[in-house]
Amino acid sequence: MPTGKTPIRCKWVYKIKHNAIERHKARLVAKGYTQLEGIDYLDTFSPVAKFTTIRILLAIVAVQNWHLHQLDVDNAFLYGDINEKVYMTLPPGFTTDRHNQVCRLTKSLYGLKQANRQWFAKLSSFLISTGFSQSKYDYSLLTRKTSTTFIVLLVYGDDIILTRNSLSEIEKIKGLLNDSFKIKDLGKLKYFLGLEVARSRKGIYLCQKKYVLDILIETRMLASKLSSTPLMSINKSFLKLHINYLIPIPMENSLANFYIHYSKRDKSFSFIIYKNIL
Repeated sequence: MPTGKTPIRCKWVYKIKHNAIERHKARLVAKGYTQLEGIDYLDTFSPVAKFTTIRILLAIVAVQNWHLHQLDVDNAFLYGDINEKVYMTLPPGFTTDRHNQVCRLTKSLYGLKQANRQWFAKLSSFLISTGFSQSKYDYSLLTRKTSTTFIVLLVYGDDIILTRNSLSEIEKIKGLLNDSFKIKDLGKLKYFLGLEVARSRKGIYLCQKKYVLDILIETRMLASKLSSTPLMSINKSFLKLHINYLIPIPMENSLANFYIHYSKRDKSFSFIIYKNIL
């Protein structure tokens, strides 16, 4: 290993997935918090679909009566290429006769700070090579237009929304993606980023009942009494007085919960108050 380089550490993450059948899943994850900025990674930003874009796209699909499908990419982050020279310790349980041997990563791993960015770069470059154009207003939105067809593809991490006026063309795009990446065809869009999507002849209906129930269960508030919104007047002194009664929530979950108001506009006021105070 070169002088001045420090290998990042890794670990095995085990998970039981409950779908149609129960599966035991093991994944090697890099400990990204041990990476050094400027040495192990440079840029980490990766475009993700804006909720405004999602709402506009669903409105256009409803008006034009387009087909709307969803894809999931298996182990998406593993497809990304690593541009920096990143070294990692050997996975736990792997033994070798050579002393102080490490791995040099050429492909991305889950846990790396640049993993999401490198995956999106890989996917977007592939789509552009097949004739797609990237939107200047939302980089996660890619479109391809011909004299007779128009297809839209929206990316959020390893989730992809695909819409088009021709079902046969959608199947062709799925085939192209599956040839380069292993994808899971989820069929018609039903659930995306906490949004339940139901479609009828009258249009598209958005609901976040499941998302809200999951939050209430996580915060142990499912049995709480109902309260009308907007909420009662609260301020910093109110929160300080009742801080001991608040249930701690992981930061990533508390931030993600602000997405509730995207399907229910009258909830925006309540979330803005909490966001400004906390």
